Formats: sequence, C-alpha cells, structure tokens
Amino acid sequence: MNRMPLPSRGWPCLVKTIQPLWLLALVCLAFDVARADTRPNIVLFLTDDQAYSSLGCTGNQVLKTPAIDQLAAEGVLFENAFVTTAICCSSRASIFTGQHMRRHGIEDFRQPLDVSQLQNTFPALLRESGYRTAFLGKFAIGSPEVDQGRALPAELFDLWYGFPQSIAFKQMENGENQYLTTVMTDKAIGFLEESPADQPFCLVMAFKEPHGPLNYFDPEFPRPYTDAEIPLPKNMTRDAFDALPEPVRSSLNASPKWIDDPDAFRNSMRERYAYLSRADFAVGQILQALAAKGRDQNTVVIFMSDHGLMDGAHSLSGKWVMYEESIRIPLIIKDPRLPAEMRGRRSQMVLSIDVAPTILTLAGVSIPGAMQGESLTPMLASANAMSRQDWYYEHVYCPEPDRSPIPKIEGVRTHQWKYIRYTDSSPPIEELFDLLADPHEDCSLASNPAYDQVLSALRSRCDEYRVNLK
Repeated sequence: MNRMPLPSRGWPCLVKTIQPLWLLALVCLAFDVARADTRPNIVLFLTDDQAYSSLGCTGNQVLKTPAIDQLAAEGVLFENAFVTTAICCSSRASIFTGQHMRRHGIEDFRQPLDVSQLQNTFPALLRESGYRTAFLGKFAIGSPEVDQGRALPAELFDLWYGFPQSIAFKQMENGENQYLTTVMTDKAIGFLEESPADQPFCLVMAFKEPHGPLNYFDPEFPRPYTDAEIPLPKNMTRDAFDALPEPVRSSLNASPKWIDDPDAFRNSMRERYAYLSRADFAVGQILQALAAKGRDQNTVVIFMSDHGLMDGAHSLSGKWVMYEESIRIPLIIKDPRLPAEMRGRRSQMVLSIDVAPTILTLAGVSIPGAMQGESLTPMLASANAMSRQDWYYEHVYCPEPDRSPIPKIEGVRTHQWKYIRYTDSSPPIEELFDLLADPHEDCSLASNPAYDQVLSALRSRCDEYRVNLK
C-alpha cells in the first residue's frame, strides 16, 4: 500500500510549534489534578460512656436521638461493635492508634502516648498526607502534669480545643459561661467554614456527654425527660447481684442501692438521657453545616462511643467489667459515596481498634504495621464480608487507694461464648456464658462439667492472645 509521504519541512515545523503548548497543557492538567484533592473528608463523633442501647436506632424506646438515628438510616450500623478495654484513657488510645492496650501501654490516666505513637495516630497520619485536622473535646490520654505536650498534643492539629480527663461542662468562653458542647460546636462549624474546598479535612468531635459529673446542663436546651417512664433492667435484682463474683460485688461498679430505690435509678437515667439528647442536637448542627457548605456528599461520618456503661444491669454502674453493657458500643459509618443498597445493619464482630485503619483506608493512606485493627471497608460494601471469629478483652486500671477497687480482667468473646478471667485471685476466678442462650449473662457455666471442653479451649485462646498481642 502506498503511504502518503510526510512533508519534508512543514510537518517538523508544525510539531515544533505545538510541542510547547502540548507540554504546557500537560503541566497545567497535572497541577489541577494535584490541587483538586478528591479524597473524602472525615468527621468522627465520639461520645463518652454511651452503651449500645442508648440510641433510638438501637432499640431505646425512651431516648430521642433523631440526628444519629438518621445517620444510621443513611449509613451502616454495626450491631456487634466492641471496645477492647472499657475505660476512657486506654480505649481512646486504642481508637487513635488502632492497637490493643497490651501494645500501646496506656493503662492509666497519667501515662501519655510517646512521640512516635502520637505521630502514628490516624489524625497525625492524615495531616502528614495533606489533610486539615481538628480535635475538639476530651482527649484524656495522659496527664499534663507528666508531659503537657504529649497529653495535650495541640501541635498535631490545625485546630485544637482539647482537654484532659477532667472537663467541666461549664466553660468560660469570651468572658462568659457557656456550655462545653456549644463552644465545641461553634468551633467545629467555624473549622468547616474555613476549610478550603480543595483540601480534605478530618474533624474529631470528642463529646463529654454523658460522662459525669452531670452538674451543669445547657440552660438553652429544654430538659426532655423530666417525667419520662424509665424501664428497669431485667436483671437489676438482688439475686442477679448476689450471683456476681466477689471481686465484682465489692468493686467500684457495685450499686445495689438501686435495687431498693428504683426511683434513684430512674432519675439518674433521665439525667443521662438529657445529656445524650444534647449531644445528638450538636451532631445534627454539624451535619447541617456540612450540607450548607456542600461538603456532605464527600464526607464520611463516623459515630461511636469510647465504651459502654452498665446502666443498672446486674445492679452495676460504671464500666470496666467485661459484661455486654460495658463493652458493646454504637458504631455507625456513613459513606455517602456508597450506593443506597449497601446501607443497613451488619452483624459481624468489629472493634474500636478497627476505626483507625478504616479511616486511613478511606483516605488512601498506608496503614502502619503496628496497627492491630482491621479496615471495615469490606463490610461497608457487603453484609457478607468475612470478619474475626473471636477477640481479646483486658482491663488492668487500679483506682486511687481511697476508692473501691476495680478487678483486673481479661477474656475472650466469640459469637456464642464469653470467657472472663479475674486475675487478681489465685487461682483466677472464671466465668463462662453462652450468649445465644443467655444474652443477659445471668448464669455462668464455668463450674458446670458439661462445658469443660469449651472452657478449656477459651482459656487456651486467652493465654495465646496475652502473648501474641504485645
């Protein structure tokens, strides 16, 4: 086939003419792609002392949480989400580092994370990768008396309004008393409004609600539960309390007074519910601000708690123990980029240590090898995604000598079984529950010979975790 000959002079001249323009266009295109960072924004709402059952969307018939319920309806609600240590300092360290307490080493309220650990928290890694970051509220990992910079790491964030463990709901701001969450919400909305459209951001809202002391409430928010009827937990009975192991009956958790004074319990819950509804109101305000800025369609919103609370179950208050009310938390993830058919509920067991690797995966940031959690992105995409079959719990915090003790606890939970070991005793005191047959954990099977094989297997699994999770 005869080919048309190229012009001997005109074509090379034409190439020389358009080449600079072509290269300039490529450079401009590359610059625009680099400048237009389309990675999702991240908003993490973290409440304090909120059990899984403390939401309307998880079955609470009294508590009103419309903003969070809507978030669950538009996203994914994990029905079996747990913390690996149920106390503020240790759990928050686990959430930010993606590690079990055995690895990050935060066992009390004095010890902060070291510099290397802080640099490998998910907010620090996001900022290093180009995100604009903000932390507002309760940090509670370490005492400023030990190390101010590490306990209150303001330099790791573009906006910092963080506090140690002890926070008052009444704050002095601009020369007047204001409710803490009002101040936090105003600062959060300001952060959203100031965030450049071409830079992704990560906002952490670490509410104090509903952690005590509950001695100051927002004067501009009506108390919604003054006359509400509060049902009593089914096992808030003398028999249930007497069936507990002695280290639990004599611990800081024990509240048998509610058995004889159920009205005191109801009043306590009415107060807690009011604070939870106030936090829900703030969630709604921030979500509205996101929508007003047009950032909601590229913002992943996560809602969770740092641990649960016993709320009268077994006549216990507080957390710490390995019973479901203490360790099970609400966890909701809404990714608006996912198709509507992927919304709904997930039954897989997931952990608080999974949140950090999930956020990093969503942001396209490499997960450090030291993180022990698993990204939940496969479960966001499919209700049938594979997940862990068991996991390890531990709690070793010792309160001040003038307070009642808290027993040291470790254990293993599977879909059906829960093994609990109280390690202060010699030999350790053990509990074993069949969660399918006994979801309220009323009858321990540890002394029943018919379950020796199950007990032995879980005992060995617990020993294995103790060694391998460091």
